[in-house]
Amino acid sequence: MLIAGILGSDGKWQTAGIISSMLASKGEKVSIIDPASLPGIDSRMFSAYVSELEKNNVSVLILKMSIPEIEKFLPDDIRFDMLIYAGRTNFSKNSQRAYSDCLKKVFSLLDEKGVAIVNVDDGDLIKLLEGMKHRFVTYGFNTKACVTTSSIGDTVFKEGFICCLQRSVSTRDGRVVEPQEYKMRLEEGGHDSHDLLAAAAFAIVSGIDLNQ
Repeated sequence: MLIAGILGSDGKWQTAGIISSMLASKGEKVSIIDPASLPGIDSRMFSAYVSELEKNNVSVLILKMSIPEIEKFLPDDIRFDMLIYAGRTNFSKNSQRAYSDCLKKVFSLLDEKGVAIVNVDDGDLIKLLEGMKHRFVTYGFNTKACVTTSSIGDTVFKEGFICCLQRSVSTRDGRVVEPQEYKMRLEEGGHDSHDLLAAAAFAIVSGIDLNQ
């Protein structure tokens, strides 16, 4: 079972929904956990829940997590296949050290072959992640991003979203995806562009054809 963690504040909600929709369209059995909606959950309960999901052939588990929630329920033996930081870092100068330590702990739970997907436009986040020896795939609105867009505006609607892969990326199964454009067809309603790019990066690394 693939375990994906989506970190952040507001961005994780929509990113998780888009990813779940993509996976469901491919026939994947997906479970999404939001610890904030499960009062009293601890690491023992979480481990038991993961075991039940595996018994029921769930192929992907998505955890939506805020940084302060993490130490309350994550067991030390969990290993993430993918970590996505959606939204922007949100901390005061006084809390930066504690936030950084907690973030590093989470990234230490990334599998040695795991992939971290991060917003390259978030300068504070990039500074916090400096020196970490993980495989990073970036998204954002500048030339440094692996995944970007030529769509205009902060919000994109159902007519579609142009996603651009700017450099070659290896999928989790080792296949190389060359630079190209995708047009994502969206359900009706507004979508934040950064959340779409985060979900698109997840799809590309997972080997999902965004044009489909």
